Amino acid sequence: MQSVYRTAPLEDIIRIVDYCRNCSMNKGRIFEVYPDPRDSLFMIIVNSCSESEPVDRLRPLGAFYCNYVGPGVITIEEEDPHFDGAESRKRHVVAIKQVIDILLREGFPGTQISFKDLLTLKSF
Repeated sequence: MQSVYRTAPLEDIIRIVDYCRNCSMNKGRIFEVYPDPRDSLFMIIVNSCSESEPVDRLRPLGAFYCNYVGPGVITIEEEDPHFDGAESRKRHVVAIKQVIDILLREGFPGTQISFKDLLTLKSF
């Protein structure tokens, strides 16, 4: 079930999409960016970043969507309240929310962000 997590100015959305593109897996980082054909809607996959595993062994942690509902809207796949999902799924949602918050606050060109410091990501 998609739900709105944050709204931000469109410029900020483009900035974090660009940041994720610059920190993609093919550059040894944790993000994968998938745009729609018009390059206006983006799905961003966040991969686990365990310090004990090499970059080529990263696993998808979760995803968030930019501009899916409308310009400047960030949505995530939330837990269905009527579905008794695994406890680890709830931690994944918390981790994705933390990543989004950090990207909005710190994801500027030239900034180095260490997502390995996030407690919720260390256990994956």
